[in-house]
Amino acid sequence: MIDERSLHPADETLLHQAPWPFLYAATSDHRFFDRYWFAGVDPSGGFGFVAGLAVYKNLGVCDGFLCILEGDRQHNSRFSRALSDDVLTTGVGGLRVDVVEPYRQITVRLDNPDTPIAADLTFTSDHAPACEAHYVDSRGGRVGQEITRYHQPGNWEGWIQYPDNKVTVNNWWGTRDHSWGVRPGVGGFDRSVADPQAAKAASPTVPAASLLHIALVVEHGDLWVSLQQREDGEGRITFSDIIAMTREGLRLPVSVSAFDITFHPGTRQYDEVRLELVIGDGQELTVRATPLIHAWAYAGTGYDGGYRDGRGLGAWRGNVAEYDVYLHADREQVLLDGRPTPTGHREQLAKMTVNGIDSTGYCAVMTRGALPHRGLAE
Repeated sequence: MIDERSLHPADETLLHQAPWPFLYAATSDHRFFDRYWFAGVDPSGGFGFVAGLAVYKNLGVCDGFLCILEGDRQHNSRFSRALSDDVLTTGVGGLRVDVVEPYRQITVRLDNPDTPIAADLTFTSDHAPACEAHYVDSRGGRVGQEITRYHQPGNWEGWIQYPDNKVTVNNWWGTRDHSWGVRPGVGGFDRSVADPQAAKAASPTVPAASLLHIALVVEHGDLWVSLQQREDGEGRITFSDIIAMTREGLRLPVSVSAFDITFHPGTRQYDEVRLELVIGDGQELTVRATPLIHAWAYAGTGYDGGYRDGRGLGAWRGNVAEYDVYLHADREQVLLDGRPTPTGHREQLAKMTVNGIDSTGYCAVMTRGALPHRGLAE
């Protein structure tokens, strides 16, 4: 049984950050999480996957997902379990993540008879990871979000099995991140975040704050760039963290000189994102991103009030394995069993062009509320 005297091998190091053993979080906030996240895509655009695995120490929960996009069909597998003395087991419901070599190679495997999806995937990177600036969002006397996250691009090998089909994964482009801290919408609380429609119905006269959030990962030769940026309804940048890094891990000065988005008419899905970057002593990169596959409907992974109980990530629900299939009817409408279903936020793997050279990458644009400077009404 784990108690306040239980030790972990990391407790033998001089790396403590709190007066607790490593098996305990440094905060008692129930929303504390620690998550792996992965994405990969066939460069031809016919197939992609996302996966994640998280521990919520203060809620006693571990959950995870592996979802695939095959054309217009999104197959979702979600898992949850109680977290007890096996807190060090990096797996749930047959989904397991193993760090073979830190920051170089990781395996993601799924083997569960309760879902028709199975996988054996290996992520390999020869890029050093890049850590974002520590992020804190506090307002109204309450910390809403406080996280640290690092990113890393790489490549995938292996296979994925899904109903009546098996696809070989051979040198697919991929990216991954690892984040931890405190975030809203965890544990079935914060309904305004987990279920925006329910929050709007409960408080129709109180509009949610307008927001545009872009997240981008792109490679160009031995250089790669990670960008996170948020704007409010007036177009003011409220957060920006951009990293340009060489393959050897050398960080270079970088700035955004131009940023424009063309949204698909009548939707909040983009047709094109254009960035002008200035790297180091003046090297200019012109980045153009266009969708490679459908934007993920992230409720299928469990985010944003996902799972059949509608309670989202980190909620206590015992041992659960769920599987369903979304149909992407068009850019914005997603169907479950023939009926429209809430999508949750959208993530996007993209075709990238950097100074005229084609590649693959990640470019997600998430919006909320009125953004008149971007041509979006409420």
